[in-house]
Formats: sequence, structure tokens, C-alpha cells
Amino acid sequence: MTTIALVVGSPRRESVHRRLALLAADLASPDITVDVVESLDRVPLYNEDVDVEPGLAPEVTALRSRIRGADAVLLFAPANNGTLSAVLKNALDWSSRPYGRSSLQDKPIAVVSAAHRTDTVAQHAHLVATIAGGVPVEPSALFALKQLDLDDPAVGEALRATLVALAGAVREVAAA
Repeated sequence: MTTIALVVGSPRRESVHRRLALLAADLASPDITVDVVESLDRVPLYNEDVDVEPGLAPEVTALRSRIRGADAVLLFAPANNGTLSAVLKNALDWSSRPYGRSSLQDKPIAVVSAAHRTDTVAQHAHLVATIAGGVPVEPSALFALKQLDLDDPAVGEALRATLVALAGAVREVAAA
């Protein structure tokens, strides 16, 4: 069984990225368990001065625990001003710390984005995740926001292919 954390980078209740994450969760094969990680806007801004135990905000402890407990991570990354949303970047910052104990270390990571600049968002997400110790996996599922139809079978296939690629990467890491 492979566990994949689906990290939703938009705090909006009806965001496209939240809806894509829930669709991906519904489409996951029986050998994949998903954990939809939401409410990133409740995680305080990263500040090394408060990144001390005991005393971490419970939202930070929960985020790190859920990422650490997953075998792989699928980032649902909206574009804000052509790059990662602040809440997603902040979640990646908290997950990467403390230095040397990143929750993302050696985890396969892929990106789903429905935006106007999906290539840039995917590149930035992979860059941040790689610096944090994650291992980028392709294919990412990138959609043109104006043309996105969640009922389109191609959307489901792209999400399914990304989940399958992540599960395969987990097996490769385990075999190495």
C-alpha cells in the first residue's frame, strides 16, 4: 500500500485545486491511500525563531506528521502572480525544517496545476521540493485553467497517471 499526501495549495473552499485533489482521491486505485492535506492557511508563517519543540503550533506538527507519514507527495499548486501560492510555499518551508530533518526528504513529489502559467508553477514547485530533499517525478498534471472541465475523462486520466507515477517512484525508491 502506498500513501500519497495530496497537498492543496489553495485555501478557497471551492477552488479548482481543491476540487482536483478530491477528484484525484476518488480516482486513486485500491493500492493507493490518499491523505488530502488542506487548510494550509491555518499554518503560521515560517519563522525559525518559533520553530522549536516543545511549543510548535499544532498545525505545524500536524502538517509535518502527515507529510512524514506519506510515501509520496502530490502538490496541487495554483499560480499566484505566476508562481506558487503563499500558503503552499509556506507549507513546503515548514515541511523542509528543521534543517537536516525535512519531512520531504527522499519522497517522490509531483505537481498538479490548473493555471495560466502551469509550466512555471510546476518548475517552482519542483525546485522548492528538490531543495527540501524531495525527488521530482513526472508526469505532472498541468491544465489550462480556462479550458479545464473536471468531467473531461482526459482530466481524470492525467490525475490517475500522476498517482500511478508517484506510486511507481515509491516502489523504485524502496527497491534501491
